[in-house]
Amino acid sequence: MQNFSYHMHTNNLGIFDGQNTPIEMIKRSEEIGFKKIGISNHLAFHPNMPSQSKMFFSDFNKACDIYKSVIEDIRTASLKAKIDVRVGFEVDFFSSYQWRSLFEKIKKEIKADYYIGATHYLRDESENYIMNLYYMKRNPQIKISEKDLTVYLNIYWDNIIESIKSGYFNFIAHLDVCKLFGFCLDKKWDEKKYEVIETLEKYKQPYELNTSGWTKVGEQHPHTWMIEELNKRNVPVIVSDDAHSVIMLAQHFEQAESFLSKMNYKCRYCPEF
Repeated sequence: MQNFSYHMHTNNLGIFDGQNTPIEMIKRSEEIGFKKIGISNHLAFHPNMPSQSKMFFSDFNKACDIYKSVIEDIRTASLKAKIDVRVGFEVDFFSSYQWRSLFEKIKKEIKADYYIGATHYLRDESENYIMNLYYMKRNPQIKISEKDLTVYLNIYWDNIIESIKSGYFNFIAHLDVCKLFGFCLDKKWDEKKYEVIETLEKYKQPYELNTSGWTKVGEQHPHTWMIEELNKRNVPVIVSDDAHSVIMLAQHFEQAESFLSKMNYKCRYCPEF
């Protein structure tokens, strides 16, 4: 079984969405036999970010201060660790020049070890309207017309494609996380998904098989047929548990190993950062 995981979350500063402290996640990782781990809390920053969660930021200086504190907390917690602990962030990518410029400044300020690309938002082209998918699910009073939803979902896939092209990320998280919300399950969305596959191939961008999908919707992220296509194209894959608690660490890893073995998946990604 894979003996590392680089996609996990903690409850640093009482504002992030993990359920355990860095020390608790490190200790449990040691117990289950991990040799290396990375703790990757959310980096969700945008000047137009709505205040839908304490871990979403629109103020650049506040965001940088919080992210620096998170890094310091985790590195302090890792001082007595028996395993290699890295600090990264799961970054919500936005494609505008404005966001990219600010993100590059954040990277220089905080100096994390690695970054995971993610898309958790529906948005319009201008990036004035930004809606977190999880927040939307928890608030059924939020209504989006079918016309606007189609536009936003097309942008969702385009955003993933641009995140791959950006070169910012060590790997891309849960490509089809939108299926948790019942979106893009029809065949009509396959063309967009093929665009993602082809872009991953062109840019030789690693992506993750996210095992949390087996718990949430009975299928890993991304769809099986997408992984089969990515295997044909020799795109590197990394297995991630996306653990938000100690009980999720290494969850379904044996199933993932069996799944990839039966597929004879040829190209595996093992980070060296």
